[in-house]
Amino acid sequence: MVVYFGKQLCVDDIPLICINGRHIKRVVSFELLGVVISSDLTWDAHVSYILSKTSKRIYCILNLCKAGLLMRDIVYIYCSVIRSVLEYACPVWHPGLTSKLSKDIECVQKRCLRIIFHSCHILKPWINLSLIA
Repeated sequence: MVVYFGKQLCVDDIPLICINGRHIKRVVSFELLGVVISSDLTWDAHVSYILSKTSKRIYCILNLCKAGLLMRDIVYIYCSVIRSVLEYACPVWHPGLTSKLSKDIECVQKRCLRIIFHSCHILKPWINLSLIA
């Protein structure tokens, strides 16, 4: 991956790095400790990575709700399985988010809360959400 802070760069002008006679492959993005870093230094790839990871886990929450598990237990599972993925290493990438990416992450959280509190938000709009904190 080539990161360049100037105005224009022709990647072909930069020689390939060789170690023990083998060329190192250039990539557009890579994952380091669970954070996807891209060559254009935006967080689009990382946000799409965590959103795809959490969307697979939302199905688990949906099935737990249908099975009749206690709401308190589902909130604990949400915090440990979904919210932990969404907030992992957020001090690194959150300041650089665009408003669109931030809204995409917030949509996943709202979707989970709608699934968990579906029966309560119609009947009890005053529900105490202190379980999530």
